Amino acid sequence: MKFNPRKYHILNLRTLLLKAALLSVVLLTTSSVSAERVARIMYYGASKAAPKTAFIYDQTGASQPVKLGRHHFSDSFEIPSGDIVLKFVSKQLPEDQLPPEGAPGLKIPKKWKKVLIMVSEDLENAVFPITLNAIDASDNVFGPGELFFINFTEIGVFGMVGDQKLVLKPQATAVISNPASKREDYYVQLDSVESTIETRRWFLRQKWRHQPKQRYVAFIIPMPKPRVAKIYATPIRDF
Repeated sequence: MKFNPRKYHILNLRTLLLKAALLSVVLLTTSSVSAERVARIMYYGASKAAPKTAFIYDQTGASQPVKLGRHHFSDSFEIPSGDIVLKFVSKQLPEDQLPPEGAPGLKIPKKWKKVLIMVSEDLENAVFPITLNAIDASDNVFGPGELFFINFTEIGVFGMVGDQKLVLKPQATAVISNPASKREDYYVQLDSVESTIETRRWFLRQKWRHQPKQRYVAFIIPMPKPRVAKIYATPIRDF
């Protein structure tokens, strides 16, 4: 039987392709499992001197750096399963060193499969001058096509978001589902009130775009007088 180098080459190529396909399946499976629980983070309204990166530590001592985006949420990063506490510091610590006692922390319930983390300034924290808030962005809580309003002010906000009614109390949150029936523009008409109806004032008149496959987070942020607040909305894609 004569050796046929062409046949040998074809067989080797087929073997390599088969191994590559198997490896791709293994990697895809591993990626799907490890990414079952993810988070994104954002530091809206940060000053120029505010930190642009944070290192997150979990209970196991594992750490990872994340970018503190100013206008959009970061890319997704994986977090451990179960009830966890995440600690945030400004730089990576030496091996086997735990985060300091006063490091900003965040508790994440085990039911939360997707988490959005909001960062704000806390100059009283000497370890890392930030404070943290998180919301459950799991698909069954805050899913595609929905808007999550977060009111950081002492005023109430109410009105219409598309064909949906919004009533947002001070320091509260609200979810609006599908303000339009398809991918199209819709009107947002909101007023604010401080204590009594006599303080009612025009707040927002804008046209927004509904994207059925995207989530949006809208922040109500306090402003110095004579303004009372402003609103900033950002999309969350492929989450």
